[in-house]
Amino acid sequence: MPGEDCVGETRSSVIFCKDGVRDLIKILVWGLGKRCDTILGTIDPERCEVTGFVDNDPEKAGGQYKNKRIYSWEEIPDGFDYLLVGVVSYKSILYQLEQAQFPMDRVIVFYDMAYPEKKGYRDFIDWKAWKIAVLEEKLQTLEKYMESGFANIGYEITDKAGKKRYRYPHIADDKELVDKITGERKSFIRFGDGEFEIMRGNERAPFQKMDRELSKRLRDVIRSSDQNILLGIADNYGDLDQYTEETAQGIREYMTEETRAFHLSVLDLDRTYYNAYIFKTYMPYKDKDATAARVALIRRIWDGRDIVLIEGNQTRTGYGNDLFDNAGSVKRILCPTFHAYTKYDEILTSGRRLDKDCLILTVLGPAGKILAYDLVQDGYQVVDIGQVDMDYDWYLSGTGFKVPNPDKYVSQLPPAAVSEIADDVYRDQIICRIE
Repeated sequence: MPGEDCVGETRSSVIFCKDGVRDLIKILVWGLGKRCDTILGTIDPERCEVTGFVDNDPEKAGGQYKNKRIYSWEEIPDGFDYLLVGVVSYKSILYQLEQAQFPMDRVIVFYDMAYPEKKGYRDFIDWKAWKIAVLEEKLQTLEKYMESGFANIGYEITDKAGKKRYRYPHIADDKELVDKITGERKSFIRFGDGEFEIMRGNERAPFQKMDRELSKRLRDVIRSSDQNILLGIADNYGDLDQYTEETAQGIREYMTEETRAFHLSVLDLDRTYYNAYIFKTYMPYKDKDATAARVALIRRIWDGRDIVLIEGNQTRTGYGNDLFDNAGSVKRILCPTFHAYTKYDEILTSGRRLDKDCLILTVLGPAGKILAYDLVQDGYQVVDIGQVDMDYDWYLSGTGFKVPNPDKYVSQLPPAAVSEIADDVYRDQIICRIE
């Protein structure tokens, strides 16, 4: 920070010292993505010094970028004037900073148009270049929205109007699914974009690399005729009115003609599927007021049951919230958070040691689908619940956007460090660890 001998010391103006030498304003930049060089190009090097960078990704923290140190957010050093957040999806970062009681008057959000309008920042950031960068980002986003929207509009309108121009997979309602799980002891396996992309031979999910054997097995499971298994797919093929605009847009960008064609090549349009989004009770939907009812519905699945979670070792489903308070008991088998399929045989062996009266809940990405299928063949009831806990935590936060949780791996946000926890109740639930 500037010394006491400086005149006119404020965070909204250039700082001059008594001897006429200007002190450089010290800036930390949060974010090392593809836009970082653009952001750095707007900072006046004669008035500012970039003293370092900040990133949540533990793989980057401690390293260097442009000969400057990269800090984790927990170790942001003193001695700077501003933290410049250069991330487009910045709301979760602001939430993170606010929760840590960070001085928000020292934060500048590059991609929030309200900030370039503040005249004080123009003293050390090229206002025109800044505004152009923000407008270009908005224009690129708008172009993507329009391109994907026009490509998908026929499917959405036709489905909404009840026309028969296209054939869509039949997806039954959520209550029917829960009734079958609880009343008929059916098992449930969900397929999302990560699984479909692995079946296509592509990488998508950050926590599971593509594997040819896994790809083949996923194809076998989605075509399974086992009467004890209900299959879930996302309701992404037609009308998207139930979803928030952000969710709908993500669906439109993913569901290209090529993607649709692949989905239909592995699906059976004469089969009844169930909603893969059933465990995402909050974030995808416009109607947030219905979240409590959606949560109450899924909690029926484990009501009074002795459950065993087979999950990643940093997933910690239900930790720190009341999601499983109505279960009879909770036990856990912890597996690798990343690329669990490499340890598949060990995971399956551990699952086969469980009592068959328990309800197994898998939270293990694509590997969890294969595990569920194999355990059902051995007489177990398995429900693939996926990211239910992540979405439930966001519901409890009440923010309306995705926020980080330092105690859990949050796959839908950029990589971040996960804290160790010392909780006896949680530790006592662990019956097996697979490293």
